[in-house]
Amino acid sequence: MLMTYRKLLVLPLFLILFLQYPPSIASDSGYSPYEKAGFDTTKLNPEALKKEGDMYFVKAFDSPTEKEQKYYYQKSMQKYFLLSKAEPYNYYPFVQMARILDEQGKDILAKKYFSRALNLDKNNPYVNFYFGEFHKKRNMYEKGLKYYLIAYNNGYKDNYVTNLKLAELYEKLGDLKRSKELYTKVNSINPGDISVEDKIYSLELLDYEKSEYYHSIRE
Repeated sequence: MLMTYRKLLVLPLFLILFLQYPPSIASDSGYSPYEKAGFDTTKLNPEALKKEGDMYFVKAFDSPTEKEQKYYYQKSMQKYFLLSKAEPYNYYPFVQMARILDEQGKDILAKKYFSRALNLDKNNPYVNFYFGEFHKKRNMYEKGLKYYLIAYNNGYKDNYVTNLKLAELYEKLGDLKRSKELYTKVNSINPGDISVEDKIYSLELLDYEKSEYYHSIRE
């Protein structure tokens, strides 16, 4: 959802310069500018950082140019990085940084931050949904299915998008029966979507027992 945010935090110059580098550089090297410069992370405002990070994230997502998108993703990354320092036990900044790195095609770093988020809350539906997205975008359907199902079973059972993603994955994996069931549920959550109704109809025309998945589970 789009919201109106206020700029609540002014960063000292040394910190702004440091944050021009990816946060992974700081964490991977063990270097902490906060400790060396005497910066007190307890004075950070987590709520303000989250709002600003989300604001820049939405701006990046909606940016019409690659240059503008890169700029806002960097600003968003800075806020989430500070939030991770203010609340190191909070999964949210780590999964948001992972999503940005995912969008930038930095797979290794993205997986690293997804893993950190999962270590903090392994069954969290938000974390698992976007880790499922990460795998689905790379055609790793079985792994994607695993994480989508964790999200589904831990709070996203009636979530429109989660059901749609699962329906698509089951279809790709050849489980047409399960796919049809989920497309039907999607239609019940948000009726009137012609594309979903067409998908249900097309699956009804197919013979499930001839699908690859059906035969594989019977072997």
